[in-house]
Parts: sequence; C-alpha cells; structure tokens
Amino acid sequence: MLLNEVLNQLPNINKCLEKGKKLIIRIDINSPIINGKIIDDYRIRAHSYTLRLASDAGARIVVLAHQGRPGQDDFTSLEVHKPYIEKYLERPIKFVDDIIGPEARRQIKELKDGEILLLENVRMLSEEVIEKIPEAQAETMLVKKLAPLADYYVFDGFAVAHRSQPSVVGFPMVMPSCMGPVFEKELRALSVVFEKRGKGVVLLAGGAKIPDTIKAVEQLLKNGFVEKVAFGGLVGFIFTVAKHGVLNAALKQEVEKGGYLPYVERARQLLSKYGEKIEVPVDFAVSQNGRIDVDAFSLTQQPLDIGKSTTIRYKEVIDQAEVVIFSGPMGYVEDERFATGTLELLRAAAKKKLILGGGHTILAAEKAGVIDKAFHVSTGGRAFISTIGGEEMPAVKALLTSAAKFRL
Repeated sequence: MLLNEVLNQLPNINKCLEKGKKLIIRIDINSPIINGKIIDDYRIRAHSYTLRLASDAGARIVVLAHQGRPGQDDFTSLEVHKPYIEKYLERPIKFVDDIIGPEARRQIKELKDGEILLLENVRMLSEEVIEKIPEAQAETMLVKKLAPLADYYVFDGFAVAHRSQPSVVGFPMVMPSCMGPVFEKELRALSVVFEKRGKGVVLLAGGAKIPDTIKAVEQLLKNGFVEKVAFGGLVGFIFTVAKHGVLNAALKQEVEKGGYLPYVERARQLLSKYGEKIEVPVDFAVSQNGRIDVDAFSLTQQPLDIGKSTTIRYKEVIDQAEVVIFSGPMGYVEDERFATGTLELLRAAAKKKLILGGGHTILAAEKAGVIDKAFHVSTGGRAFISTIGGEEMPAVKALLTSAAKFRL
C-alpha cells in the first residue's frame, strides 16, 4: 500500500483530542547519551509539539517512551529527559519511577485536564523488548494494565514504527487509536521520496546498527529505491572486510569479540548481488597519537572514521545525485577528530535535496551547520530507510487495524 493511501485511512490526533479524555501517547525521545547526559535533544523538541497540542486541548496525557536497550551504555531512566521536555513545553510535567505498578496506575487515575505524566523507560519491562504479532502484544501486562485507564492511544514514535513491540502495536488492538503529528509529518514527507523510486537517489548508510542497516539496505536495493549506497561507520568497516578480506589476527579478534563475523557473510552476499551499486571505504582513520589515515589493507585496529580518499570518492557520488538520504554517521562523531568524514559529506549533501535520518545523524548535521538546509529531518533511524524501501511497518498495520475496528 502506498503511503498516501495509508495517510487517507489513518485518523490523526485531532480525532483523539477531547477535554478530560485520557490519552496514552507513545513518543520516541531516545537520544544520544554520553556519561548519562543527553547530547542532542532534537527528538524531544519534535515531540514537545505533540504533548503541547494535547495538553492545550485539555486532554490528560500518559507518555510512553524508551531510552536505549538493556545492556547498552545509554539505557537509563527517563527522569533524565523530564527537564528537557519541560524546557520545550514551558510548563511542568509529572514523572513516575514506575510503568504498570500501583503507583503509576494511581497517578494516571488522578490526572487532571491538561496534565502530562511521563512513565519510566518502557524497556525496563522485559516484554517490551520482545517482538510478536500485534494480537499477542495486546495480551501483555503493559497493555492489560494501562489500556483500561485511557480513552485513546496515539502513536507518534516514527523511530520505533518498525518494531512489533507492546507499546507500539499492542494498544491499537484494544482501543481507538490515532497517529500523532510527528508520525504523520514523517509519512507525508517520505511519500515524496517514495514516488521517485530510485531515480537520482543515493543513500549514505553509517552508524553501528549492523543487522538493521543490512536488512534495510537489502530492501532498498531489491525494490530499486536507491541508485547507489555508500557505507561508513562500523557497518562500512564490515562491508570493507566482506569485499577485501582485510582481517589480520588482531583485527579478526576484534570482529569476533564484537560478534560481527556473521554479518561479514551477509555483507558479502549483498556485494555479490548488488556490487555495482555499493561503495565501501578504501581507507579509514584510526587513533594513533591523534588521528591518522590508513588504507584498508593496513588496518590493525577498529577504525573510527572513513579516510580522506573515501571522503573524496563519496563526494563524487553525492555530486551525481539529486536526493541524498543520510542515515547514520561515517565515524565516531562524538570525537571531533573522527567527525571529519561525516561533516564534510553532510556539507556536500546539503547542496542536494538532503534527507536526514537518525539521532546521531541529526547531531552531526547540527555540528555541520546544515540542519536548516535539509529537505526533511526525520526523527527515525532504521525505520526511516525501511519506510522508503517499502517495508511493512508494524505500527502502520496496527493503526490500520484499529481504524477499521473502532472507526473514529
């Protein structure tokens, strides 16, 4: 189904806004965090509009969101996000260190018109990180405990729209549901690119989410939505290994320790099938008394950025494009020494129709001074390129089911 057709069938948030009614709103404020501190709050800014809209309408708002995943360095309490939300809303909100327990349910029941209650990181519930069909997620404790306390569910978390998790697909099965303004804006903007079907479209794919990136890129290439893909970041390193086999003993140990070896074979299969459409780094920057560039065959440690030769080649690819989709940084942009490749390519891409996807990409675009020059700034990461590739989004499917069932 085309995105325009989806948009015509889904009720927007205005259908759910009513004074005194309780809304469960699933947003995505998952943000880059270093040493427990948020270093880019773009997603929080974007979703503050949604919360303000609902609060001004007199709705009583329960906010579901997550930060990181269990076991990751950025997995933390959403109490860290509370002051940022208040800053952009210019009003206080409530926070409870609970999700489905007695205290959370008590505070939900006691909400007054216009009040906002932020629940704890929903991924602190083990069931939230398990993906199942929507009907199964409707039977989780999260949905069973919270759905009876609210009148409507609003999905606004585009960046998790590709996840079939309880907070994403469970609620629409059991209650009237709407799409939020951030989600609606994403679909409308991406429908423009969707219609181009690859003509002059280039994807720069970086970051460290290797399996998600490979899956999304495979879908894009299979459906002909991009003419060329240029890899960077950790995923770019994996594709270079797959193409050239540049693994000495020390580097192989790093790859094995990180659990990346299975993805090398997947990358090799993709290169075999779509090699003429894929660009991989030929040199990298590593940390050795500062930053130095080495060619791919001289690597002895995991790289932290693409090198100068790769940057020049990728600029040539960008020059030939009409639309540049930038999803994931080319290197470790948190360190200025290794942000060079990403920033140079972003500045080159800003001369084209630039679409930015992903939290760390947005952070880099702000550093490069090009965020205001972008055609569209997506709050999504892998969900962003998955949508363009035509992959079915569980959140969309669940909302369509809800729309047919409850007919708002």
